[in-house]
Amino acid sequence: MAENGPKRGLAANEDIPISKFGGEDHGKKSQVNWQYNWDSTTKKKQPWAEYVPMLWGTQSFHTDQWFDNAWYWISHGDTGHLLAFNEPDRPDQANLSPGDAANGWKKFMEPFVGHAQLGAPAVSNGGYQWLSQFLGACEDCHIDFIPVHWYNDYTLENDLESWVNKICELGGRKIWITEFQGFGSIDEQQNFLKKAMPFLDKNDCVYRYAYFGTADNSKVLLENDGPNLSSLGTQYAFSPYGAGSL
Repeated sequence: MAENGPKRGLAANEDIPISKFGGEDHGKKSQVNWQYNWDSTTKKKQPWAEYVPMLWGTQSFHTDQWFDNAWYWISHGDTGHLLAFNEPDRPDQANLSPGDAANGWKKFMEPFVGHAQLGAPAVSNGGYQWLSQFLGACEDCHIDFIPVHWYNDYTLENDLESWVNKICELGGRKIWITEFQGFGSIDEQQNFLKKAMPFLDKNDCVYRYAYFGTADNSKVLLENDGPNLSSLGTQYAFSPYGAGSL
């Protein structure tokens, strides 16, 4: 990715149509160039996006297929990055202790060192202590970047900025915000992104980010479930790099 290139991506379940996030609109080129789906393979790879496999958790139905899928996408899909466990700090998600996550990371992620850039587990915005403990337990791991999530009210954009800067300082690595959303009406979320996207684009510590809105439980980036984009989706995809609106 170019130093001042696109950072925007999509967290999209398999049944969500995302084809119209590519190309051009309003005379502007899409800034979306990567996708993931909380799984390690997809049938919806877009020609304009890198697909990034994720090892969601350490259950066998994730790990049994992990190596085959990850190697396939690295070898045949031009994939250069891998994501690890999803919100292991939460009991309703991957639900791992920092020590167990470190052991799992060494077993399932470390074999890809030198073949792809590797991400730490992605914590929720309540997972600072968990992440700190994980980085201590995985001190000898080859972690290239740190993914995090952030959900809060649209009025708290400053809290997003503080959270990002705090994680950058903790890990000393590039970070990805693989899920984030400023809760509110479409107009309120548009105002949130007008501030958030310029901050994320211009922050050298932030390598990539994905607004939450192409998932089964949040389709705010789509109009009537897609494939056409909502006004928010158009703003997200086609606002120029470093800008928050068209």
